[in-house]
Amino acid sequence: MNSFNKLLYFVPFVLLAACGIGSDSAGNTTEIENAIAIRVFDDGAPAANIRYQVLPSWYVADTTETSKVKYTYQGTTGTDGWMHIDGHKNGSYTIIFTKGDSSIVLQYTLNNLNHEYTLDSASLEAAGTVMGLVDLPDSADYAWVAVQGINTIVKTDTLGQFVIQKAPCGNITVSAWDAEDLNAIGQVSTTVTTSDTINVGLIENPNKEIPENAIRFMPSELISDWMRPLSFPTVLVMRLNDENFDFSKAEKDGSDIRLYDGSGNLIPFEIDGWDTTINSATLNIRVENAADTVRPWMLMWGDKKAQKLKDVDVWEGLSDSLVKALNSVTIFDFEEGSEYNALPSPLHNYWYIQPHDSATISKALEKDPTSGIEKADSSIFGKNVLHVQYQANKLGRYVVLGTRIANKQHDLSRLDSVEVWLKGSGDFEVVLETIIESDTNYKTTYKGSVNEKWTRVAIKPSDFTSPDEKKSYHGWNVTRNKITRFTIFMYNGEDLWIDNAKMYGINLDDLL
Repeated sequence: MNSFNKLLYFVPFVLLAACGIGSDSAGNTTEIENAIAIRVFDDGAPAANIRYQVLPSWYVADTTETSKVKYTYQGTTGTDGWMHIDGHKNGSYTIIFTKGDSSIVLQYTLNNLNHEYTLDSASLEAAGTVMGLVDLPDSADYAWVAVQGINTIVKTDTLGQFVIQKAPCGNITVSAWDAEDLNAIGQVSTTVTTSDTINVGLIENPNKEIPENAIRFMPSELISDWMRPLSFPTVLVMRLNDENFDFSKAEKDGSDIRLYDGSGNLIPFEIDGWDTTINSATLNIRVENAADTVRPWMLMWGDKKAQKLKDVDVWEGLSDSLVKALNSVTIFDFEEGSEYNALPSPLHNYWYIQPHDSATISKALEKDPTSGIEKADSSIFGKNVLHVQYQANKLGRYVVLGTRIANKQHDLSRLDSVEVWLKGSGDFEVVLETIIESDTNYKTTYKGSVNEKWTRVAIKPSDFTSPDEKKSYHGWNVTRNKITRFTIFMYNGEDLWIDNAKMYGINLDDLL
C-alpha cells in the first residue's frame, strides 16, 4: 500500500471548512515557526481531553497496517478545550477530533505564506454514515475505499457497494482503488452531517471505455422520491432529448437502441413516444429486482445492423395501483378543502377562479374560492367537489378555473388522455396551455356541454380541436411540449360542478 500512498502525494487538495465550525483565521505572521490552535466544544461547552490525530491530507490507510499508523501529530485537548501544535511542518493536513461516537474533521494548509491556523469553535457532532458504489474494473472482485487524511478504510462487496460507518462530521474525500494492481479508480468529496446517511453515488472508473454512441448512468437517476419505497418488479422511465441523446446517429424509430445492465445483460424496455421533429423520446424500462439497479447501465445506439427487438409488455404482472401511480397525475380532487391543487410539492400551487369580459361569479366565490367546495353527492368522488356559480350568458363572456401544473415546458407527447368529471348547465372547454412571462400563450382545447347528470369527460390528444387561423388555438401537435397550465373555461350557463381532473399516460416526472 505504500506505493499507492505515494501516488496520492499529487492529488489536488481543496481547503474545506467542516460542519459545526464557526469563524477561523489563517494568514501571514512575522513568526517563522508554524503553529495551529483549535478550540473544541461538546454540546456547547469547552471539551477537555478530546483525542486528536493529524495526518497529511493525501494519506490513505494501508489495509495491512491500520493498527500501526504513524500519526504526524496526536494528543488531547486541554481543560479549556484548546489544542496547540507549535513547530508544525509545512503542508496540507487533516485533523480529526473523536469522542465516542462523536467527531469532527477539518483540513488546513501551512506554508511559507501561511504560518498559522487558528479556529476557536469546532463542535463535536454525532458521526454519520457514508455509502456509495465503486465502478469496479472488469477483472476486479472488489475494491478498497478509504477516507483521505484519516485512518479509515473499508472493502466493497463484489458489486462495488460500500458503507463507511462512523464517518466524521465535516468535509471528506473518499478514494477508491483496485485491490489487485493498486491503481486508483477515482474519488469523490462530500459533506457528512450529524447522524445522517450520505450516498455519494458512483465513484466512476475513468479507464472504462464507453462507445461513441452510448451513455452510461446510474439507474438511481431514474428513481424520484415520489416513487419510493420501490416495489419490484417495476417500470422506470427514461426521457431522451438533445442534452443526453444524439438523435441524428440513431434509427428514425429508435429500433437500434439497446440497454444493458452492469453485467452486460439486455434490459427489456418499450419505446413510449419517439419524435425526431422535436428530438424527444421516452423509454419504459422493466426492472425485475433491486439488484438490477445497483451497477451502472449503458444505453447504446447507432448500430446500423441491429435487428429490431421483439415487443415486450413491461407492465405485465404489475399491480393496478402501481401501474396507476406510474401512469397518472391528479390535478384536482378538492379533498383537502383548500385553495391548493392535488399535485405534490413543488407543484402544489394555488388554483383560481376568474371571471372575464363582464362575466360574474357568486360573491362568495369572489371573496373565497374555497367556499365553492361542497360535500360530494356520489361515493365515486371522494368527500368533496367544487361548485362554481356564475353568469356568462353573452358572447365572449366566460369564467376560468385554472392552476399551474409545471414551472417549465415539458414534452407531454406520451399523454394518453385527460379526464374530468362534470355536471351542471352550459358549455365548457378543457384547455392545456402555456402561460410563461414573455412567451406565446400556446393553447389546445376541447369543447363540450354539460347537464345535471355527472359525466366523465375523457379527452384524447386526437380530440383536441385543430388550430384556427387566428392562432387563438394552436392544436395538440404544437402545444404538447409547451404545457404549463391546466384550465377549464365555462360559459353559456349558471352552474358547473367539477371533480377528479386527471392526466393519464404521464407521471409526475413529466411535470417536474
